[in-house]
Amino acid sequence: MGFLPPNVSSFGHHIDSLFWIITIIVGVAFIIAEGIFLYFIIKYRKKDGVKAEYVAGNVWSQTKWVLIPLAIVIALDFFVDIKTHTAWSEIKGGLPQNQDLKIRITGQQFSWAYTLPGADGQLDTDDDIKKTGELHVPADTNIVFDLEAKDVLHSWFVPALRLKQDAVPGRTIRGWFKVTQPGSYEVMCAEICGVGHTIMKSTMIAHSKEEFAQWVANGGSDTAPGAGGADPFADMAKNLFASGAGDAEKGKALVTAKACMACHNLDGSKTVGPTYKGLFGSKRTVTAGGQDKEVVADEAYLLRSIYEPGAEVVKGYPPAMPPQKGLVSEQEAKDIIEYLKTVK
Repeated sequence: MGFLPPNVSSFGHHIDSLFWIITIIVGVAFIIAEGIFLYFIIKYRKKDGVKAEYVAGNVWSQTKWVLIPLAIVIALDFFVDIKTHTAWSEIKGGLPQNQDLKIRITGQQFSWAYTLPGADGQLDTDDDIKKTGELHVPADTNIVFDLEAKDVLHSWFVPALRLKQDAVPGRTIRGWFKVTQPGSYEVMCAEICGVGHTIMKSTMIAHSKEEFAQWVANGGSDTAPGAGGADPFADMAKNLFASGAGDAEKGKALVTAKACMACHNLDGSKTVGPTYKGLFGSKRTVTAGGQDKEVVADEAYLLRSIYEPGAEVVKGYPPAMPPQKGLVSEQEAKDIIEYLKTVK
């Protein structure tokens, strides 16, 4: 495992170069400065019978200790600028001429929402693909994004892309990136934005161009429209609870440890997310695939709400929750569901 996360960005080498230049310069300066400091502590330590001398600091032999380091710092600053000015020009100086795909990224407490063009290739049309917690993009493609924030300051950070951009309420900030390698990469918020900041994560999934074209043709689904088939979460719930009930006490601790209470509550009030009070077994109106329908909050529904919260969004609430794949194990989900059964 390397010191830095894998680089899958077309401009990542510029950022890595800047990182190492600054790290080496600061590291060497730190060692020299601390060495001189330690030397002075020993050489000029308090001695019996010797009175400390007042130094005005107005002659060259004294001011040089300030002016020479200052000149060195300024020179090193110019050196860094000269070595890395191409990074700013390429990344922030403008957008690439070939803008193959335009997307919208929206941050809100505490999730990332993504809007991609559908089959017509245009944003803000009826076939737009909207996802919460998952960004699907094609590799080897210039992707231009509009970044927005609905409530407070956020910061869209993808370590593997070497890209971090603040999202400011009331502003649309435009940027771009190109993923050089298909795969799944972590996305997080790098700006403290509230009590649920640490759970504001999502995943960027980079496909090959062919796979991405098929994904768009399927309307943003991993299976073709109308393919049907059994509900995978119903099967998961059946298998998960076949061995018996979960541990409600562990589930109670988990909803706190996993920061669920940042958006949900136990008293029936309306907050960022639906209340847990009386949730299990209740009938709920949800929006799925652009259509409203009524569902029962059983084990399968709760598993889906944990792992694919954007699939069925309770009417009247924003699609704010990120998918918990990789964050909540199946056993933990089982314990959480067992606890929710007790919240009346």
